[in-house]
Amino acid sequence: MDDDAGVLVVGAGLAGLRAAQVLGDAGVDVTLIEASDEVGGRVRSRDVDGYVLDQGFQLINPTYPELIATGVLDGLGLRPFAPVVRFVDDRGHYDLLDPRWAPWRAPAMLRHPDLSVRDAWRLAALMAAIWRSPVARLTSGRDTSTREALIGAGVSARAVDGVLAPFLRGTLLDDELATSWHYSELVLKSFTRGRPGTHPSGVGALPAAMGRRLRRTTLRLGETVLDVGATGVETDHGRLQGRAVIVATDHSSAHRLVGVEETGWRAQTTWWFSLPELTHSDQLRIDRRRRFLSSALDVSSVARERAPRGHSLVAASANGEWDASCDADVVTDVARLYDVASSEVSLVARDVVARALPTLATPLDLKRSQSVDGVIVAGDYLQTPSIQGALVSGRRAAALVLARLERGRP
Repeated sequence: MDDDAGVLVVGAGLAGLRAAQVLGDAGVDVTLIEASDEVGGRVRSRDVDGYVLDQGFQLINPTYPELIATGVLDGLGLRPFAPVVRFVDDRGHYDLLDPRWAPWRAPAMLRHPDLSVRDAWRLAALMAAIWRSPVARLTSGRDTSTREALIGAGVSARAVDGVLAPFLRGTLLDDELATSWHYSELVLKSFTRGRPGTHPSGVGALPAAMGRRLRRTTLRLGETVLDVGATGVETDHGRLQGRAVIVATDHSSAHRLVGVEETGWRAQTTWWFSLPELTHSDQLRIDRRRRFLSSALDVSSVARERAPRGHSLVAASANGEWDASCDADVVTDVARLYDVASSEVSLVARDVVARALPTLATPLDLKRSQSVDGVIVAGDYLQTPSIQGALVSGRRAAALVLARLERGRP
């Protein structure tokens, strides 16, 4: 390549794809370099004996503003789940739901053993305030842990531990609710705005759709970047020169390449189970009895294509890294959650994702520098550990490059 060849983007995860999209739409040539054999980074899917499995438990929220800005949602065909969380124990189940979706069912929420009338009012007021508040207001002021903020808002410890923690721990991958409250507010706001869903081909359909929209972009798969500089990279295939370089990898790889601070990872294990075909199972389920699993969800309840005919595909997740010694107990948990015999629950696969989400420090900082020694960096670790965070970071990185090119310097 010569110096006019364009911009080099290292990593074809969501941040790299968004950076390449913004640059290409602005008329800049891009070379997108990815070490694996497909785009998507941690957002990917695979087929196992007719079951479509994601890399760990992943959903797509179509109300993320940056996701909407990509334009890929039009025609993507996401299937939303019911806005219901079902808590299950030996006495039955208790549904917590968005009252806007089914207001006549709202009074039944008070059946939950850990939700008093006072707590219900406090939570309703809190969610209404989050729904009304702009992002700038939610992310301003003093930040603290999510647990501390909820207790400070007047929610009882019983409701936090019995209702909110079981729901949030699967999203934050944080059993202690030590995560930034400002980030949790953004998560809760996204839930008030829309219904997360999945795709018949799994979450990998999202980066694939983004890849198809790229302009003026050359994609180089199966090529590992060994070293980077402000205007060039060294790969296992040779040297490439460009007008600017964006490192859009996870923070561990960015640490190796450019010295970005590595903040740590949160791990998750997801068991994928085949069950007899279920009905009325499109709600997230939480086990109140053993409380090992963070959640379970029949992904085929809204996307029948993800399981063979006559079967359902249930994803059951727990925070941390777990091995086969846990499988039998998890089978029993899932059988109880879906009221079937343990003999009807068959393990399809167990995914241990050691690097599921980057650890998020408190206080939340959405304005971290995205430049290291002339190299632009991008990734969800610089914003929030989410699809939204990755896409925003990619767009910001592209904007920095465009400003630099406009000034006429590398």
